[in-house]
Amino acid sequence: MKVKLISFLISLIFIPVAILGQFLGLYLGKLLYFIYEKVMFLNIPSFILDIAPAVISGAIAGYISALVISKIYKNFDFVFVLIIPIIVIIISLLGSFLNISNTGLSIQTIAPFFRELITIGLFIFVLREKSID
Repeated sequence: MKVKLISFLISLIFIPVAILGQFLGLYLGKLLYFIYEKVMFLNIPSFILDIAPAVISGAIAGYISALVISKIYKNFDFVFVLIIPIIVIIISLLGSFLNISNTGLSIQTIAPFFRELITIGLFIFVLREKSID
């Protein structure tokens, strides 16, 4: 019971770490696009400008969040450590859906869906790998 409670509480770390990871990934994605376009003179389609930073930020957020949680508490219960992150991602996806209903469907409004799904997907994947070890 103690392991489950600690796992649930430690999952609260997901929120600030995921936010920081998404900001870091967003700016890293924009920096990479700038380098590709302005320094390397590559002609990359504009939809990649909207999707790539979201994908990169989701990947960094999910990976770093899982890594931090697994380093802080190695004996976590896999199911209980997912409760808060899944709730946060569902709320974020609902907000993205409401944004689409207000502003219309476009690449800019779809990008947050990719970001959130990649964040939780990579978070679950990395934690599952850490819980097996």
